[in-house]
Amino acid sequence: MNKREPRKSNRDLPWNLATVFVLAMIPLTASFFLMIFLNPQSSLNPFPPPTLPALAQAPTATSTLLALPPTWTPTPSPTPDYSPTPPPSPTPTEPIIVIIGTPIESLETPEPTETNAPGGFTFMRQSDPQAISINLYDASRGCGWMGVAGRVVDEQNRPVTGIRVWLRGTLDGKRVDMTSLTGTAAQYGPSGYEFTIANQPIASRGLLSVRLLDQANLPLSERVVFDTFADCDKNLILIDFKKVR
Repeated sequence: MNKREPRKSNRDLPWNLATVFVLAMIPLTASFFLMIFLNPQSSLNPFPPPTLPALAQAPTATSTLLALPPTWTPTPSPTPDYSPTPPPSPTPTEPIIVIIGTPIESLETPEPTETNAPGGFTFMRQSDPQAISINLYDASRGCGWMGVAGRVVDEQNRPVTGIRVWLRGTLDGKRVDMTSLTGTAAQYGPSGYEFTIANQPIASRGLLSVRLLDQANLPLSERVVFDTFADCDKNLILIDFKKVR
């Protein structure tokens, strides 16, 4: 006796229909996207690309020969002016006056000694001090200056420079103590020296003296005492020295 097969449930029918529908839509969908890919401007494309603007057409260049006028004359270019600009005028400044032979205010140590050199001095004064006018050497100073100056020479009367000259004493109640070097006052000669001791002629008697020193401040000459005068024609005292040994 044959057994009866059980009947399939009708509940699977919707799923079967859905499967058939999906399988049928796959090739249609693929065809749809392929058409849009091949032709993006197709009306089937819901998002077509923007339309490109038309290309601008540049005008075609045409060469045209320029003709010179029948009587053309070249015009020279103007010559540039290369005149130099004058430099600015310097601003005047206060002049600095340097007086050659200005004495040193203080003596270096050790202090010069008054002890006479054994066996005699190397230099001696050539003559007694002479009182003359400074105008013979520098007329610009006139009567507003007083000082002592001179020169030092060797046995052949050749100038000796670099010798220290010591001026000391008192004048007008004030102590005077200064040194200078020969060769610093060229107006009196290559070995000239000079001291400025006042800004006007002042009379004094036996209060001032000069002498020569070596680099150790030892005396090279005797101490020459001199007088000064309240006279514009005697405001320069000249004292020269000469080497004797």
